[in-house]
Amino acid sequence: MKARFETSAVALAVWAAAAWCCGWLPAARGANILAVFPMEGRSHWIVNRELLVELARRGHNLTVLTPFHEPGDPWELVKPTAQLAGSTKFDFLGYGSLSTFTQFVILFHMGTDFCQRLMDDPVVRELIDSQERTYDLLIMETFFHDCFFAFSHKYRAPTVLACAFGGGNTWINYAVGNPYPLSYLPEGGVAYTTRMSLFQKTYNSLLSLALNLYRDLVYFPALDEIVRKAFGDPSMPPLAEMERNMSLLLLNNHFSFDYARPLVPNAVQVAGMHIKPPKALPKDLQEFMDAATEGVVYFSMGSNIKSADLSEELRAVFLKTFAKLKQKVLWKFEDDSLPNQPPNLRISKWFPQSDLLVHRNVRLFVTHGGMMSLQEALYAGVPLLGFPIFGDQEANLVRARDAGFGLLLHINNITEQSLGWALDQLLGDPRYAERARQCSRLFHDRPEPPLQLAARSVEYVLRHGGARHMRSAALDLPWYRLLLLDVAAFLLLCAAAAALAAALAVRFLVRKLSGTAGAAPVRGKKTEKKD
Repeated sequence: MKARFETSAVALAVWAAAAWCCGWLPAARGANILAVFPMEGRSHWIVNRELLVELARRGHNLTVLTPFHEPGDPWELVKPTAQLAGSTKFDFLGYGSLSTFTQFVILFHMGTDFCQRLMDDPVVRELIDSQERTYDLLIMETFFHDCFFAFSHKYRAPTVLACAFGGGNTWINYAVGNPYPLSYLPEGGVAYTTRMSLFQKTYNSLLSLALNLYRDLVYFPALDEIVRKAFGDPSMPPLAEMERNMSLLLLNNHFSFDYARPLVPNAVQVAGMHIKPPKALPKDLQEFMDAATEGVVYFSMGSNIKSADLSEELRAVFLKTFAKLKQKVLWKFEDDSLPNQPPNLRISKWFPQSDLLVHRNVRLFVTHGGMMSLQEALYAGVPLLGFPIFGDQEANLVRARDAGFGLLLHINNITEQSLGWALDQLLGDPRYAERARQCSRLFHDRPEPPLQLAARSVEYVLRHGGARHMRSAALDLPWYRLLLLDVAAFLLLCAAAAALAAALAVRFLVRKLSGTAGAAPVRGKKTEKKD
């Protein structure tokens, strides 16, 4: 009996060890994790907050640098006062009218200023100057505050990058050596599909080249100067070098709605990790939704842009068009009242969006096209009508249109006629709703829930000391070798050498043959006969 018990105990111990190594069980001890999410955009925070909550639930100790706080947050909060846009209100509508290159250059400049103010912030200074703190892992969002790569150097900690805007840009993918073929993948923020024309591919490539050069030659050198001064370490390696030692990249996208792309082992798609199982709606909202037998149209412009900031003319277009619908309309509107509000319209400063969208009577989501809104619509299987404002919103809506579950209107061209046509199409043609349900099934059909995948990937990096075995060799190659330009040059050189050798051989033979043919024949003297 004792022998059987000992055998069972040994077997259980072996199973537990194997399970821990394979990630079936959480890490044996709680790690000390520093999480850096200083950007004040609430949508970015909501995407990543659930991962931090899950890591805390798994027993890890978190210090979180963020401007956001909710009662009961299970971590030590480090709350800076600096903001990306400074003390001025950011004009999203004006910003969205600029070219893609100009938008990014503005963000690079804002990011440089943001990093300077963050490095001067007293609570951030405490992290920089502290000699007592130690961290096993750094998790940070990659959004124009790359100066915080310096914490990975200070604490000698593996680093996890979290990208809130879809598949990111070329440089975000290059941080882990992830391929980004510009022949069929649009640069981040470019509203192209995978079927680009020659002109579009040329623009896509030149834009990407210009942005990467600007980042390497202007943005990073400015950050290096700020960081070395803030950390008091003139010998600190360049941030570009630190960036190429990232352990894991969490991408807020998925091939069910994004274009299929190659991924290295430490680039993981976790779109939807912020979406929780739906909760019951507030009683009055539930009654409103249940009574809408003809359906409900839900309208929200997200967390950064306010519907109240739209022009009176544009608001009037929406009101007049909504009044003609047989469906009821919910509009996230930030003021207490909305003049000329039709009887089928209800406004509120806030709606539980993801819970609301899964209600059986929701027929359409009218949106600005933010990534969170796109994913929550996919989760619920609801078609979209979008009018993008800035950033990746137009690219998101182009993908929805390309996949067949949405339409796109440009905000400067919205009229009663165009808006009415789009609403009639989406509400009257069942193919949009059916396609939304099909894409929703793809979005849900995964081997593992995205939040669990994200947390398990982070713990894998912790268990294996940064998981260097997943690091792509592409990170150690200069760009010309990565693009096989050295091979092309070698082959061209070989071809040129072969051609030159052939030409010389032909020339030699021609001269040889010409010289032989031109020489007089040697003849013997003829002897005269004498009579």
